[in-house]
Amino acid sequence: MVSEELDSVDKGILYLLQQNARRNTTEDMAEKVGVSSSTVANRISDLEERGVILGYHPIIKYSETGLGHHLLVTATVPLRDREKMADDVMEVTGVVSIRELLTNNENLSLEVVGRTSKDVEDALESLDSLGVDIERMEMMKQERTNPYNHFGEEFVDEEEDAG
Repeated sequence: MVSEELDSVDKGILYLLQQNARRNTTEDMAEKVGVSSSTVANRISDLEERGVILGYHPIIKYSETGLGHHLLVTATVPLRDREKMADDVMEVTGVVSIRELLTNNENLSLEVVGRTSKDVEDALESLDSLGVDIERMEMMKQERTNPYNHFGEEFVDEEEDAG
């Protein structure tokens, strides 16, 4: 399937959603990208339907929620089964995210959280029983994200020039 090229309005909307989807209203985005708020709403719906936007997920500081065990797990699963296994892995209690990687080994990156070390051990045992070969585990301290600036570079420049 050939993906449709994004125009500057779509790129600006994506940038603003990545910057702060919760606080950027369609009216705010419309003002910044130079279209109506209904156009922004329609564009967002279209981007969702096309599979460009897959969801809106907050970054959670798990240590502040009583879930003090937050691990990044690098694992290997058979390439032919990777997609099916990723679906199964998402059902494991404590697994909050999966990234499928295009490599032979270490082809899954997982985030696992738990209240206690026992919670994490149970999740790791469940992963093992699914045939997930755990290569490495690292305790995560903090996560930060940044919007891809080429989506909205011209809007940032304009806002900085105005301010």
